[in-house]
Amino acid sequence: MSASEAPVLLGHICSSWRAISHITPRLWTSLHVVEPLWNPADPTPALLEEKVARRLEITQMWLGRSGQCPLSISLRSAPGDFPQTDGFTPSATSMQFMETLLSFAPRWQHIHFTVPLPLLLESMSHRDIEAPQLKTVALYHQDHHTMLSTWGPFKMLRGAQISTLSIPGAIFLPENLPLQWSQLTTLTVGGPKWSVPPTITSDALLHVISKCPELRCCKLIVHDATTNIDIPTSEHPTVELSFLHTLAIDCVARVAPAVSNLLMRLSLPELRDFTMFGSVQDLQDSPSLGNFFARLVRLESLRIDINMFSQISLLETFHTPPPSIRRLWISDINHAWGQIQSGLDEMLTVLTTSPELCPMLQRLSIDSGINLSDRAVLLFIAARMQESPPALGCVEINFGRQMVVDIMPDLRAFIEMGLAVSLIYVPPQPSQDSPWLGLPDAPVVNWNQPPWPAWVPSMPISDTW
Repeated sequence: MSASEAPVLLGHICSSWRAISHITPRLWTSLHVVEPLWNPADPTPALLEEKVARRLEITQMWLGRSGQCPLSISLRSAPGDFPQTDGFTPSATSMQFMETLLSFAPRWQHIHFTVPLPLLLESMSHRDIEAPQLKTVALYHQDHHTMLSTWGPFKMLRGAQISTLSIPGAIFLPENLPLQWSQLTTLTVGGPKWSVPPTITSDALLHVISKCPELRCCKLIVHDATTNIDIPTSEHPTVELSFLHTLAIDCVARVAPAVSNLLMRLSLPELRDFTMFGSVQDLQDSPSLGNFFARLVRLESLRIDINMFSQISLLETFHTPPPSIRRLWISDINHAWGQIQSGLDEMLTVLTTSPELCPMLQRLSIDSGINLSDRAVLLFIAARMQESPPALGCVEINFGRQMVVDIMPDLRAFIEMGLAVSLIYVPPQPSQDSPWLGLPDAPVVNWNQPPWPAWVPSMPISDTW
């Protein structure tokens, strides 16, 4: 809605341009709507009411100019941080924005809604509104309430030609989604881990994606049992996804079942990009991906969470990566408080001393190398840059600690050869022993900071998944 961008900007050139822009429907087919937020510092609610009324009016006017063209709409409503009387009633203001957009539902083509779950369910469940042109549905929730009620089918999805679906795991019930699953090319099931129900098991997800033979991109959050009771082995036959090029798995609880129950029952001849997150509390839950890797002949990008492995399974995994790997990304996602990484030095030693492993590796990224030594990094780079010609082109490591050994002078020759190097360290802390520093006037306490680092995705997986 910015006046500094088209199409509004076009109306500021002259009256003729304004007239032409107002009668050109295709200029008005895309709109991002943001519900105004209440400012506690504002003593008068009238200002907020005025902003809401004005924005609703502009939304109606904007989309009214789009004629009969298909629409691309995104909505970010106010967060539902405070529960209503019954705990699940969306705010009246949020419903006003949703109702305004629902009046244009027959022309929706792409929608991206970031709203509280109650608003999603109220607006899309049980309603008989038709959206026959709908192709992309991306739904994200922004509240922190646990869903206690039930909901019906998303009737709005009937008859739609949906090819892309992103949906929170909290409301992912396939029986309530009247989709033509065989047309899906992109499927994302995600959301905050605390909100994922135990029904989204690897076995249940396998049954869902078996109905989606056209998938190109699939990102799933998996909630397998946390107990020691064995999970029943899937009796579903092997599922072949002939076109899938991107697969991401985020394990909420146990990791091993997602490998044995899901990955080992997939045939993925075109997979190029694979990501897997999770953490293990029991060494018996640590997976071995060797058998899965053996069936991936075209894999180019691999990103894994180091907390998924014991030291033994990590080394076993890095003895078996496909030779086609070009990008290797080691992450440290939401590691438990006090958990200590292990095996990074050993992993890098394997890649250093075994040039036949990942011979095409071009880019190495490590999110957190607290226990990774500077020397191990230097030896790895030196070994890989001795190849003729060297395949390695980029190394980026966030150590999350202070520098122990400055290896940049030793890397200067390789950098001159074209190697891109990014080594990020924590800056040295000034000594607190000086009598000239004194004491702080008051203790500094950040009550909002969790006791462990929060992970912010730096590549497109799940919107927070």
